[in-house]
Amino acid sequence: MSLQTIDRDLQELADSLAAVTQGVDRLREEIGSARSELERLTEEHKQAEVARRHLERELAEGEARIRNTRMRQNLIRNEKELQALAHEVESQKESNQRQEAELLVLMEAADTRAARIKELTALIEQKSAESTAAEKEIAGKAEELKESMRKRRDERDALAEQIDETLRQRYDVIFSRRGGVAVALARAGTCQGCRMRLPPQLYNEIQRLDDIRYCPNCQRILYFEPNSES
Repeated sequence: MSLQTIDRDLQELADSLAAVTQGVDRLREEIGSARSELERLTEEHKQAEVARRHLERELAEGEARIRNTRMRQNLIRNEKELQALAHEVESQKESNQRQEAELLVLMEAADTRAARIKELTALIEQKSAESTAAEKEIAGKAEELKESMRKRRDERDALAEQIDETLRQRYDVIFSRRGGVAVALARAGTCQGCRMRLPPQLYNEIQRLDDIRYCPNCQRILYFEPNSES
């Protein structure tokens, strides 16, 4: 029972420590997620800028080709050649229009992306400041809990050495599988761990306190307190 009390204390201390650090862990996850998205968007922005400059260069070259073709038209009097040049100008105009549409899409996407990059940058700065403040706040509490856990583990080790190894191993298995309750009171003919009735002979044997007995239903180690029946 004393070992179980220590183990349950350790469990509570571990839960408390997890609760204390949970807020910081959550902030770190949020920061990590925001940074990953920021890196992705920044890389997309770089690639989009390259594509935009390429389109702008092609548009400028297309406009120059149209101007040059029109100048050639002024020098030509052959109808067939004039028609060919006119077709060339129209084709170049269509190409320019497509490129202008692509450029517009890139620019709109860039605006949306830039706004998100700015938002993420501010978010990371805010969450980083919150995380730093939270780490400072919990540092003392976390160390206090860790020190309490160290002391209780030392107590547990000293106590565990006094218990038969086979029994202690069985206790450890039951403790982990039965929600932290490996040792249960037998009272009024009932296992208080699982609330099942015990065979009368077993209950009598438990009351004699001469050997280790187990609940046939939940397998918990049973103990008896003489004054528990009143």
